[in-house]
Amino acid sequence: MSTCAKTALVRWVRIVVRHPRLALFGLGLITAMAAWIAVDRYAMNSRLGDLVQQDAGWRTDYEAFQAAFPQLVETAMVVVSGASFKQVEDAAVQLETLITARTDQFVDVYAPANEIFFRDNALLFMGTKRLDDLGDALAQAQPMLTTVANDPSLRGVLGLVESGLVSTAPAGFDQLLDKLVRSAQAVADESDPLILWSDDFLAGEGETHYRIIFLRGRQNYGVSLPNAALVASLKKLIASTPMGASVSIQLTGEIALRHDEVQAAVGGVQIAGLFAFLLLAAVLAFGVRSIHIVVATFVLLVTGVVWTAAWAMIAIGSFNTLSLVFLVMFFGLGVDFCVHYCLRVQEALPLAGATIDDLEEALALATYSVGGAIVLCTVTTAIGFLGFVPTQYKGLADLGVISAGGMAIACVLTFTLLPAFFALFGAPAGRLHQLPGGVRLITGLQQLRVPVLSILGVCVIGCLYLIPRAQFDYSVLALRDPETESMQALRELQREKQITDYALYALTTPADLDRIRSLTQLDSVERVTTPRDYLPADQANKLYALEDMQELLGSALTPQSKEPLASIVDLRLAVDSAQHRIETLLQSELKLNSLGGVSDPGLNPKRVALLHSLQQRLAAMALASDAQVLAWQGGVIDNLVEELGWLRRALGAVEVGLEDLPEALKARLITADGRHLSAILPAKDIAPIAALSEFISSVRGEISGVTGRPLVEWGVGAIVVQSFKTALLVALTGISVVLLLVLRSFRDTLLVLTPLLLTGLFTVATIVLIEVPVNMASVLVLPLIFGLGVDNGIHMVRRFQGSENREANDKDNSAVALMRSSTPRAVLLSTLTTIGTFAALMLSPHAGTASIGFLLTVAVTWLLVFTCFGLPLLLSLVTRRFDALSS
Repeated sequence: MSTCAKTALVRWVRIVVRHPRLALFGLGLITAMAAWIAVDRYAMNSRLGDLVQQDAGWRTDYEAFQAAFPQLVETAMVVVSGASFKQVEDAAVQLETLITARTDQFVDVYAPANEIFFRDNALLFMGTKRLDDLGDALAQAQPMLTTVANDPSLRGVLGLVESGLVSTAPAGFDQLLDKLVRSAQAVADESDPLILWSDDFLAGEGETHYRIIFLRGRQNYGVSLPNAALVASLKKLIASTPMGASVSIQLTGEIALRHDEVQAAVGGVQIAGLFAFLLLAAVLAFGVRSIHIVVATFVLLVTGVVWTAAWAMIAIGSFNTLSLVFLVMFFGLGVDFCVHYCLRVQEALPLAGATIDDLEEALALATYSVGGAIVLCTVTTAIGFLGFVPTQYKGLADLGVISAGGMAIACVLTFTLLPAFFALFGAPAGRLHQLPGGVRLITGLQQLRVPVLSILGVCVIGCLYLIPRAQFDYSVLALRDPETESMQALRELQREKQITDYALYALTTPADLDRIRSLTQLDSVERVTTPRDYLPADQANKLYALEDMQELLGSALTPQSKEPLASIVDLRLAVDSAQHRIETLLQSELKLNSLGGVSDPGLNPKRVALLHSLQQRLAAMALASDAQVLAWQGGVIDNLVEELGWLRRALGAVEVGLEDLPEALKARLITADGRHLSAILPAKDIAPIAALSEFISSVRGEISGVTGRPLVEWGVGAIVVQSFKTALLVALTGISVVLLLVLRSFRDTLLVLTPLLLTGLFTVATIVLIEVPVNMASVLVLPLIFGLGVDNGIHMVRRFQGSENREANDKDNSAVALMRSSTPRAVLLSTLTTIGTFAALMLSPHAGTASIGFLLTVAVTWLLVFTCFGLPLLLSLVTRRFDALSS
């Protein structure tokens, strides 16, 4: 910074000091206006597609897919699951009805498994083994089914129980007794007595059943939580849906995922902001020990955040889930200028000669001394942030524009708000200049210069070896909170193979069916699903099996006669008869045992216990009201009669073709012009980029126009990687040019950049060693490090060059003189506050924000080591050699 510019800056500070009230009033007025703009224009863009500009061919293919099947994109999924098939089915049907009725919020509501087509053809869609097992179960249930078909009442069921007591009990007799006991007890407890016979027919042992309701919503992306109303309405409908004890309902899909992501991003900023605030207070209070500096710093930070938020709304128009992070990052970046300026003011106070108490002179001296470095840091940091602007990564480009403006704001406030604050409320107290232990440490490092630099050289070689092993996570799921309901539900569906997000899709004509299916010959493809795969497999053999079942269950499906409708009197007589029969049998068994006789082999201990329980329930039911008796009959019979009707339809199924599929399903598989949608699933885990690239390239080599999430993420990931390279080049080149122009020394420019290069190497090596991949959010860290880290290097090099800290006759002690100044302490404090702020970001539930915080914390920690201790050692070494050459 030229002398004229420094002089102008000093003049400005003198004006502010002489009119502090006017300056603070003006700042307050601007802050009020900025706050109004920030609140009034606040907007949040949650569309992940807007984070990256996508204009490649693969994006065109995806948009064609969206146009053909709009009902398949930007959906929500309501996942109904549980151990009971019937309870899951009932809950899903009722919830689908409730959602469909809300046409003001939801469109394209569809639950495939709720289609009566799949219920009536359920036996055709079963696997062969499952169908055989069902046939065995139906054979065992034949007496029960025949009884209910002839007498669909409690009388008929209790008559079957009595028959099982006097003759050979049918298969499943103990299970029948247990169901009757539980149902009767439920009547007594005034709970639901319904016996779910459907589970015996259609539920596998230990199986979890799923019903998924797909839907789209009417969204407003202009508000901060655009999907909030949709998610709230869905959760309200879910809460109002009657469901069994085994049923759980979860919400996932793109709508829910986006809502949770934005909520996590906004909530994470609030959490991180509070934690950063507390950490800053602690670091400043301990490191500066001046209440004036601490208060002035926080006033500046709050003011700067308000101004920056307004700048974001003016320059960009909205935040996204990435750019929102800067509101927290500002605490760590803005405090850097404050600390350097305030500590230099503290240092300047005793240097003001005869006017030691003249604050204006101290501020002017500090401004002249450090002002140029702060302005230079503003420019270089802004360049680091702006590195993504010329790229297609719009999410980080927006962050760069907002951040660059924020750094300019921090610079303006440093030379305006701080002087006015000190002029009005008094000079900062305290005389803590040098870094404790810094002199001893740098002296020791100088004495061990050769081994230290040798070890550093070996570590650099090791870093260069590790860097090619760094991994990049292309998945946008890496940016989302894994603990949210939407993410957990999605992972569960993927784990249980209910859905997959990792399939490629192809739109082809029916004539291309063989070509599509031939993709399974590729090593990278596991299977291909076409619309015809939604038809039952091996229908001919299954229809033969259904014919055998029809013959076996003929008496139940078409009963020869039917008992007259049972009256309440008939039901009570049946209850009394069954209760008496069981009581008599148990008394006889007890008497026989007491005389040492041989017990009935059919009365094992388990059955005796069940009969005791049923006899007690029957005795209680004999004294119950008519309504309770009828409720018990409904609990025992209703679902069985319903399933008997279903069984008649299911066993009478005929061969189905593509034209027989439900229209709503066909609309999701076949376009209006007859093209078929096929899904191509990978054979390997495609999380590694090599496997993903192989899968995509091999399929695209055979079929043109394929699309899907893997291809979109692959394309976006390629853009992000290229954007990273461009941003890194822009940041490094821009900062280097500015440093060369200002420092006018290639050597000094290289000295400033050396800690940054080392930080980049060691940061990447660290994440390779701890196996943490870079994702689409944390990729900004390395270009950003050049913007953030250059500040400390500039301050150290400029202070090292300052005549006030150079001992003319002892060049070897230049580094020691540097460590005795306030600059290393300011670097340490500002870096610690930056680390604290970035560490606070790690608390964010938004995985992308947390990953930025983690990687920045690692990077800034390395930066602190190389700047505070490595750079002074390099400075002393370079100066010593330069002086030796000069002499």
